[in-house]
Amino acid sequence: MTAHEHSDDQPGHLHPHHVATVATFTSTLLALLVLTTLTVIVSRFDFGGFNMLIAMAIASMKAALVMTFFMHLKWDTAINNIVFLSSFLFLSLLFVFTLADMATRGSTNPLHRLRAPIPDVEVPAELPR
Repeated sequence: MTAHEHSDDQPGHLHPHHVATVATFTSTLLALLVLTTLTVIVSRFDFGGFNMLIAMAIASMKAALVMTFFMHLKWDTAINNIVFLSSFLFLSLLFVFTLADMATRGSTNPLHRLRAPIPDVEVPAELPR
């Protein structure tokens, strides 16, 4: 049995495997560390409504690096790439529908709905004796 054969598959059926180099893993690790540092730096600033967008963009880049190199999707079959990319399509649809729902609501603070409005009450200048 050769290094590329598996006993649980058809006899003699070869599966080519890609072995990534140490340089590939090292450069991917360094890129992930740089992106993590960028995440920490960006978190110290207030970008208003763009805070979540920036955080999700950096997290998406890190996820893409992990999937591409550590999970070997770069060298995998097309069907596996399609399955992974379609899962991100459905995740993005979930985010779009959630954000659209949140945009139609008045306040996202759950305590805001519990507070009753305070009625205007006239306070007399002098209390009766």
